[in-house]
Amino acid sequence: MNMDPTHASQPPAAISPLSILDVSAMFRIEQLAHSHPWSQKLMASNFGGLYRDLGLWQGDQLLGYVIVRVVAGEAELINIAVDPAHHGQGFGRQLMQAMMALAQQEQWEQILLEVRASNAPAQHLYRTFGFDEIDRRKGYYPSAEGREDALIMRCFCPA
Repeated sequence: MNMDPTHASQPPAAISPLSILDVSAMFRIEQLAHSHPWSQKLMASNFGGLYRDLGLWQGDQLLGYVIVRVVAGEAELINIAVDPAHHGQGFGRQLMQAMMALAQQEQWEQILLEVRASNAPAQHLYRTFGFDEIDRRKGYYPSAEGREDALIMRCFCPA
């Protein structure tokens, strides 16, 4: 039994839609989680209309988010991040589960994503949700060594 009082008082993490008002909290995580983070302006441009933005909250603290763009029943996971201080706690999995539930609810046909070729943990997570590699973009991402390939992965959504 865990008697650590710092964990006993924390509420469970919950998923809810994000709004433009959450961009500063998202941007903080973006800067911590990615080697080449998006700008705050770019993050703010991913709301409304075609976008589905979900956040994972513990109380009033944003722990992670997922941004999906949906066009005519086809979705693209364009950004997902979890605060590195909370890695290894299953929060990325929770965000993916929430996205997949939304896919079923909105009847998406498929979901596409791009992931760094070097990001084995993310690739493993995506594969557990039925994503398969379908292509590769040479030199797509900037990296410390110059450029890095992106793997394009796809998952067909169950009807």
